[in-house]
Amino acid sequence: MSRLTRSLWQFVAIVALIATAVGGAYMGFQSGGAHETPAEAARHDAGRAAAKVRLHRPGDPSIEHGNGAAKGDEGDPKDDPEESELHAKLKKFFQEGDDHALDGLRPKGVSHVDGEGGKGLGRQVRSGGKWYPVFDLSHGAVLRPDGSVDASMIESSQVSLSKVPLAIASPNPPQGLVGQPYAYRFEAIGGTPPYQWAMQAGAGAEGFNLDPGSGTLSGLSQQPVTAMLTVLVADSAGAQDSAVFSLIIVPATALTITTATLPVATVGKEYQATLTGEGGVAPYTWAIAPAAPWQCDPMTGDITGTPTEAGDVSLQVTLTDKQGTTVQKTLDLKTSNGLNITTQSPLVPAAPSSQYTLTFQAEGGTEPYTWKVTTGALPANWNLSDDGMLSGLADNQESQYQFTIEVTDHDGLTFSKPFELDVVDALIVVPSRQRAGLAWQPMLLASVAGAPVQSVSIVRSGGGPDVEVYNGSNLNNMVDHNLVTGATYDYKLTVHTVDGNAVPFGAKRVTILPMTQQRAVPGVSGDPYADRVVAYNPLSADAYGASGLPYNVTGPPDGRSTFSPAYRPTEVASLGARLGAGGSITLQFTDNIVEFGPGPDFTVFENVLFMNGDPNQRYMEPAIVEVALFEGQWYRFPFNVNAAASGKVNLTRPTYYAQGFAGVNGTTGDDPTDPSRSGGDSFDGDALGIPGLSWIRFIRITSTGNKALHDLNGVLVQHTDQLGALSGGGSSGFDLDAVSAVNY
Repeated sequence: MSRLTRSLWQFVAIVALIATAVGGAYMGFQSGGAHETPAEAARHDAGRAAAKVRLHRPGDPSIEHGNGAAKGDEGDPKDDPEESELHAKLKKFFQEGDDHALDGLRPKGVSHVDGEGGKGLGRQVRSGGKWYPVFDLSHGAVLRPDGSVDASMIESSQVSLSKVPLAIASPNPPQGLVGQPYAYRFEAIGGTPPYQWAMQAGAGAEGFNLDPGSGTLSGLSQQPVTAMLTVLVADSAGAQDSAVFSLIIVPATALTITTATLPVATVGKEYQATLTGEGGVAPYTWAIAPAAPWQCDPMTGDITGTPTEAGDVSLQVTLTDKQGTTVQKTLDLKTSNGLNITTQSPLVPAAPSSQYTLTFQAEGGTEPYTWKVTTGALPANWNLSDDGMLSGLADNQESQYQFTIEVTDHDGLTFSKPFELDVVDALIVVPSRQRAGLAWQPMLLASVAGAPVQSVSIVRSGGGPDVEVYNGSNLNNMVDHNLVTGATYDYKLTVHTVDGNAVPFGAKRVTILPMTQQRAVPGVSGDPYADRVVAYNPLSADAYGASGLPYNVTGPPDGRSTFSPAYRPTEVASLGARLGAGGSITLQFTDNIVEFGPGPDFTVFENVLFMNGDPNQRYMEPAIVEVALFEGQWYRFPFNVNAAASGKVNLTRPTYYAQGFAGVNGTTGDDPTDPSRSGGDSFDGDALGIPGLSWIRFIRITSTGNKALHDLNGVLVQHTDQLGALSGGGSSGFDLDAVSAVNY
């Protein structure tokens, strides 16, 4: 036995003594059609039989749980005041049909509730960011073929309060700063409170302690720290849980790559340039990709090489400091043979449905120059003339193009360079509930104005006197509030240049429509839900629900309650999952915005299943979430998993997916715009830490697959392999039901 293993076991034993002293989602529902395939049998592995329920759909595997005896002897309810209260309320619920008779009950082990939703036997409560069913229906209660509760066939003796197992519910502690006091409270859920905490800290964390009663980690360090923490909690009944975290204390100066540009290389000549960075904790480690013909010294950041042909390459530069903190930056490295394309990439954006003209420029060599596209594709029906003029009518929707342009001089010298072209509105205005989101592209303004931009002003007309809603230079987006439902407004954007000119640049007219929580009628009403599928990239062509797009992922969620998640191909779309990969889907809001306000800003709904009515047999297919204001400019929500100190992973426990995942919590069937009642997985834009970003209109959801992604601690994210979940096709992977804005 290694010293580390022996030490860990000693640690566990100590905490055990302390405790003693204290004293998606599975897509196997049936569609109800006549073409259902035979069910494949599978048995619940919890040591107790449950009610028979066939869960399958045409073309998919299914599960069947056989009838059997109820759980072990639960004791006489009269001997337990909590059970006595439960059965009194159940009697009222069954005999009087009062859905509210069960309100106020909570699962065993849940002491703090910050949200509750659903009704009757489908109620859930939220604690520590996760939703838990209140009732355990696996004693023999009968579920309908779609998974819903058949109340007419349930007796009160077949219903009990669910018991949440003890688990550490906290995500990884946030980074601290050198020289500043640090405090972070770990949270546990389930089991039998009160809890006792203990910690085994790795080298570097000697100045930090964990309070055994509160679970608060505190300390102060005058030096940067990167240390592993093994945290263990025990409850008063002796149950234990553990998780491994990283404690990172960083200097006040963030790690940054300071190199802005790279010098131009020349064909046949040895090249040398040095990358520079600051902040973080030295020494640094450097890397570039792609490499050939370039080499990068990992210690010094020196880039060397002798290029053999002209052209441009975009180098992905990665800087890692001693603590493992990593930053990246893209730098263009040009190689010239005496001929260069001087036009910069990305190109000046094009406006939707507008004529576009741009002339490429070159230097060196011998004129005249001849131009052509060598790789990629221009927008449809666009043309690049031999003399370098690019022209065409832009798409009526925003889009993005990549292509490579080659110039040839009179003597046959050539030079190639990759370019990116965005089709984007100069002024974007999206109406919402008594407000409108506005955004503009500073790069586009500067390139067209003809002179440096000093400021931007936006004036709103309609509904009264003209109002200047913005005048400044430090933002590229805002939300205009207090608008009147039914009113029409005109917005005009003017660019003010340093030479005193005021250049009218963009105009938009919008009507503020009444909002409904049903599916909107275009031009008549708006809704808080995603409206358009921009891209759908499942892992296989036979992805479940592909034929139902976009209807099945837009509009309100179809999940009806805790035990009745959405399941039909007209209700969800699967992304696919397999070892090393997961599919994705990108959605756009067009008749509403997602504004970043207090608390959660939007909720993602997936068809999480509680198998056979057992609240502790949760079937989850996770995904990560990114958002954007401008398509292509993505921001990813940070995500973490909590793995036990032993390395074992229980993929039925929602606390494993500790932070930043969708597909963890089932819907309650309540108001989808209220995250304290809706269930699902809610996200707060403040977690992105993007200053100046006040609203977004694109959301990209990517199934994690199995061991395809590393979390913030470098731990591979695992995905269940049950019921064909990692087949890559069919109903595998995250199953999107809907996305709803909260602040809209």
